[in-house]
Amino acid sequence: MSQPKPDNAPASGRAKTNTISFTVELGNKPKKDGRYALYLRITENRQHRRVYIGFDIPLKDWNPNKKEVRRSYVLHEVINKKIDAIKSDAIRLKADTKNVTSLVIAENLKGRSSAYFFQYAYEYLSNKPYNTQRNVRSEINKLLEYVDNKELFFSDITVKLLTDYEQWLRTKKGNTTNTIGTGFSKIRAVFNQAVKEGLVPIQDNPFLLIKLKEGKPDRVRLTEGELETFRNVSLPEGSLLWHTRNYWLCAFYMAGMRFSDICCLQWKNINDNRLSYVMWKTKATVTKSHSIQLPKQAEEIIRHYQPEKIDPEGFVFPIMSAKRTYDADVDILKEVSRKNALINRYLKKICFLAGIPRELSFHSARHTFADLGRKKINDVYAISKLLRHSKINITEKYLSEFDTDTTDKALESIFG
Repeated sequence: MSQPKPDNAPASGRAKTNTISFTVELGNKPKKDGRYALYLRITENRQHRRVYIGFDIPLKDWNPNKKEVRRSYVLHEVINKKIDAIKSDAIRLKADTKNVTSLVIAENLKGRSSAYFFQYAYEYLSNKPYNTQRNVRSEINKLLEYVDNKELFFSDITVKLLTDYEQWLRTKKGNTTNTIGTGFSKIRAVFNQAVKEGLVPIQDNPFLLIKLKEGKPDRVRLTEGELETFRNVSLPEGSLLWHTRNYWLCAFYMAGMRFSDICCLQWKNINDNRLSYVMWKTKATVTKSHSIQLPKQAEEIIRHYQPEKIDPEGFVFPIMSAKRTYDADVDILKEVSRKNALINRYLKKICFLAGIPRELSFHSARHTFADLGRKKINDVYAISKLLRHSKINITEKYLSEFDTDTTDKALESIFG
């Protein structure tokens, strides 16, 4: 006669095991910027859960065999350390927690995943527009370089660390007060977002105790005399120098048009001597087009580029390649950034040939228009609308930088 089984014995006679395993993998699809998210995959009984590790990388920089980031990627050391840390945390949770499940492990890891500053910062940037990503990432990368590529908790970033970092930027990087202030404001934005999300207590935000120093921005613009010299300096027709001057002058005549808008200007944007377009800077949030009368000086330049048969979708200026296909806005903005750097180099060459002692950039067309407008008309509202500023106080601050001539003339009047 067989003996009855104990109440706690499994029916099969064998203890059932709950197997949980961990591996690191890339996401299935690239994000808008072409990079892939890194995940820790937690597998339990053939069911998968994924925890975002906090970094996105190009596909070419991932080693699928070693499950690590290749040395070709600038942040390989930081990310690989993070991979090791999150795997160690997962293994520890599995070992130390009774009857643990993949859900419990995943939720615990997610709770810890944003405690690291750099991890959070790069994740924060992943959903931002390309130009914001590029500008803020460069500042985050400088801080990462300063701490010797070591990951930091938010709590590690103290007033003392930021003060020492500021000194390092001045002495090692040669950054100006204005550059440092701008960079700090971008890091502060990351902190503010973390506070907003409840990740960092507001009292732990070190930027509450730091007053950002802002130097006076150097808004380079041409005087009327220099503008005339710039127009008339002899340049070989059809050369890149000649084209560069045309682009800059058109931007000036068209109320300080930005370089990205000049690059992407299409023939469909010009109708009946009017220019209508949506600025790239506000494209994500504003759909209403901006419309102005096309000045005759701009028309004269544009006629040089008008083909016999106009394609409404074609670019007005031969800056962007007409043969290349741009699959996403980020591709266009990357190309605009490259072209802007090139055009700025040629603008400096033109100034050298013309004997103009200015570090001219394409954005200087906007500054020159604003300064000339201030002198020609006494209507800040009209200038604000032409510059497409969202608020008139932005224009007032913009124009205040150009008031040196006014104060100089006032002193001359007082003292003869």
